[in-house]
Amino acid sequence: MEDLTILIAVIALSVWPIVCFFYFRRKHQALLERLAEKDLDDIPTQDLVVTVLQAIGCQPALNEEKHICFKYQGEDFYIATQEDSRFIVIWNPWWGTSEVNNNALPYLKEIVNLVNVDSIVTTVYTTDEEQKHIGFHSKCHIMFTPKEAPLDEYLKVVLDQFFATHDVIKDNFKQLSMASSDTEKEKRVRVKGFASYKEGGTPVTLDNVDA
Repeated sequence: MEDLTILIAVIALSVWPIVCFFYFRRKHQALLERLAEKDLDDIPTQDLVVTVLQAIGCQPALNEEKHICFKYQGEDFYIATQEDSRFIVIWNPWWGTSEVNNNALPYLKEIVNLVNVDSIVTTVYTTDEEQKHIGFHSKCHIMFTPKEAPLDEYLKVVLDQFFATHDVIKDNFKQLSMASSDTEKEKRVRVKGFASYKEGGTPVTLDNVDA
């Protein structure tokens, strides 16, 4: 039953981008009508991202590296842009942590790798040797142009996908942690189916996480 739940969650992540694509296409004309007073093609990518973030209720600001920093649903994000490209990289740093000596950590890494195969959001992990923690960070590399989709709806759906990815990873980790027992420690479980941003964030502790 647990394997089926994991498989369904992974399949849902893989189907979601297809659903989004058709939704964005349908909403394209509505965005052009709302923002018709602006020639969006002439707006620099960074300015375009800032404008759209403000439109969805965020308060973006630039850091020393010229990344656009903002909060969405209480989580810290930043976006890296390039002057000569409409591609952007969205990062959600330090959204979760785990102790390096957690016995279930190898299984969590398998979950992360599996989710990365089918999700538009990629999760990576880093080790903080000083504090003995593993930090989890997610990113998404997308085209950000008004010719592809209504940008306000588009950006919200992409940001929401970060949270969907978090939930799959945390839920599966909880299931594996509950399934682990003293008699199963030697049995291999098969999973089927940034430092500068750490201080200001409030990462979720994945050890004994509640679904």
